[in-house]
Amino acid sequence: MYTEQDLIAIRAQQKKRWLTLAVPCMVLLCGLIASLVVRVEWLTSLITIIIGVILIAGYDLFIRPLHRYDVFLRNALHGLVRETQCEYHSITRTEERVEGVLCRTMTVIEYEDDGQPYERIFYFDALKPFPQLEQGQKLRVRFHDRSVVALECI
Repeated sequence: MYTEQDLIAIRAQQKKRWLTLAVPCMVLLCGLIASLVVRVEWLTSLITIIIGVILIAGYDLFIRPLHRYDVFLRNALHGLVRETQCEYHSITRTEERVEGVLCRTMTVIEYEDDGQPYERIFYFDALKPFPQLEQGQKLRVRFHDRSVVALECI
């Protein structure tokens, strides 16, 4: 489901967004230095506040979601991945944020050693297409934490 190319693409997009934030901050930094040299206190304060707002809001709105997805991809590709066999039960239509990544909740049924069924929840990346599955279909799920890394019909 995930490849190194996905990780490279997310990191490239992160760099572009950092550059987009850095350009106006550098221009304002030049104005800040000029206002310090000329000693215009109100302008120095104003420019400092504007730089702070740009950096904080820009990171929170534009970079942090990509950073969270980058961490998710690194864990999916290089982290501890486990595998289980189960039966598909359902998936929600609504999306929710789990650790900063947009996901859909997938419910499967697993069996204990004594044959007792129990439900288990996994999170499926909302940006990836979900395959057509029928209830009760046997699956092999590879997962990191509770996030699906690979899904295969048996």
